[in-house]
Amino acid sequence: MADQTIARSNKIVKKKKPIWFWLFWGLISILLVGGIWLFNEASGPVKIKDNVSKISKSDATFDVSLNKKQINALVAHYLNDTDNSGYTFKIGDDVMMYGSAKLLGQKFNFGMALDAKLTPNGNIVMQAKSLAIGNLSLPIKTVMSYVRSSYDAPEYVTIVPKKKQIFIDMSKLPTTQGIKFKAKVINIKADQFVFQGGLANEKK
Repeated sequence: MADQTIARSNKIVKKKKPIWFWLFWGLISILLVGGIWLFNEASGPVKIKDNVSKISKSDATFDVSLNKKQINALVAHYLNDTDNSGYTFKIGDDVMMYGSAKLLGQKFNFGMALDAKLTPNGNIVMQAKSLAIGNLSLPIKTVMSYVRSSYDAPEYVTIVPKKKQIFIDMSKLPTTQGIKFKAKVINIKADQFVFQGGLANEKK
């Protein structure tokens, strides 16, 4: 009897885990895998091509000079009035992008400062240089990946998280009364913005 009692006490009693235990960890696993997949998709490589604006070479070309106030009005028309999921752009001392994002169920607002530069073919590249998110500390690439996945950007706007850039392809900007545009001068400090307009060249 004594031997049997000792043997029973040495046995490891295995209790079956309740079903909710497995359901909980299964859900956590799905969320983690899904989150990693979405992040990889959003931050994956993006090809940017510096397209030449389709403006016919003729005497009909002209320059348009604008200031910050006028540029902000155009941005509101071309970008902010689209399905932008709450993201807005405004030019002050820098190009500023404002919006909100969610991390682990918590919503937070952010402001991102960008530098704007011309490409050789008259398109615009905006390079992110700083980010403000209240008390949180997140990499710019992470926030841009979220923006890319949640922002239904127009065809002419490409977000590149890996390079911390937003690319505006002027050649894909909607034609206005048969006129296409490309950027010639972008000087935020001098409040100078010059765009060249001309008849759209529809030849491929």
